[in-house]
Amino acid sequence: MQRPTSRGKARRAEESRRYPLYRTLHVLVPLVFRPLFRMRVSGVEHLPREGAVLLASNHLSNIDPFFIGVACPRQVHFMAKAELWKVGALGRAVEALGGFAVRRGEADRESIRQALGYLKRGAVVGVFPEGHRQPEGCLGQPQAGAALLALQPGVTTVPVALTGTNRILANGRLRLPRVTVSFGPPVSPEDAGATKAQRHMEISTRVMQALADLLGQDWQRAEERS
Repeated sequence: MQRPTSRGKARRAEESRRYPLYRTLHVLVPLVFRPLFRMRVSGVEHLPREGAVLLASNHLSNIDPFFIGVACPRQVHFMAKAELWKVGALGRAVEALGGFAVRRGEADRESIRQALGYLKRGAVVGVFPEGHRQPEGCLGQPQAGAALLALQPGVTTVPVALTGTNRILANGRLRLPRVTVSFGPPVSPEDAGATKAQRHMEISTRVMQALADLLGQDWQRAEERS
């Protein structure tokens, strides 16, 4: 990664002031997570040090954002399921960490607007293209929101492959498996298609294929399966 410019440093300083809880935990949590889960992080060189970045990750567990946050040197603003805001002060805690709510299973324009706002400010936004957890570890099918964000001008889309997080709380028992976080090369939006629908389908396919390559899985769109 290249060194951040003075403008990039200023943006980081602003985020530190706006989200002090995140910056504190970003120092403390890795001290526990990295040795406890024998974390392996690779591909950090694919992350731009500044500018708008969309992290597109597979989704295994509700605790995935913590591990991506530990692995990423920049603050990540995650979409969090709206149900968390119904659990006492949990929603406010998520907001204090830089997260924002998304209503799953429907077109949530407000969450997309918030994500676009972060990207326009040159921040990092984390999304799970599948929309739902895949606890068995096999990639699912992409939802529409991630492609819309990935196609915004100036956004660099980086695939992030997680392994191991689905085993931490499997069957209600706490385990300490090895967790890996792998950042892949940015997904190119070039020549994605002539129409909006074609571009959305193509970029979402490229993202899922990039995740499949990082995970060593075979993946196809549902409509392509025989």
